[in-house]
Amino acid sequence: MRFQNTSERRIRGFLTGAAAALTVLAGITACSSGAADEERGEPVAAQGEAESTAHPAEGPLDDVMKEKADEGKGFSLRDATDLNRYVSPAHAEKFKVCFEEEKPNLRAVVLFTVRSSETCPPKVGAEWKADATPDVVGMDLRKATDRLVLTGYTPQHIHVDATGGTVTKERSWSYKVCTQSPAVGTPSRRNLSRGS
Repeated sequence: MRFQNTSERRIRGFLTGAAAALTVLAGITACSSGAADEERGEPVAAQGEAESTAHPAEGPLDDVMKEKADEGKGFSLRDATDLNRYVSPAHAEKFKVCFEEEKPNLRAVVLFTVRSSETCPPKVGAEWKADATPDVVGMDLRKATDRLVLTGYTPQHIHVDATGGTVTKERSWSYKVCTQSPAVGTPSRRNLSRGS
């Protein structure tokens, strides 16, 4: 089973010149204070009040995805930590499953993952330390975007500014990153704009 490289598809649309500057954009989600819900007479759940029905599971993500597809189930990929990092199906071999939650009415399952090099958290949504923004200056664009995606940035938040002559799609991935923002070592923020 082959999954399309999401970061490659999204980044290609941004290239228009010979030199690239990489910018990782921060996402913000506006949340209700709860006051409006209380005024309408709707109950307001306290943060963390809802219990997850996820149960522990183990295995390399690419194997589990194939297993679920062979069972005729759909699946959704989520970060098992509180960081809500992007989980790249194109890089499934670099993740492992920690928990899964069945969605029987949908014939689907939610797979909660972390990178293969990490230890699974004790529960879904456990507090986790954010990674620092990696140094991608001087890297080929493909390698730089892959590294950012594996850090947890969504492909939609990786913006490439290109300068110089026209870049063809065939050669676009061979260009190097000249500058980046945010700076190396800046804590990557929680990926709040990714849908739940």
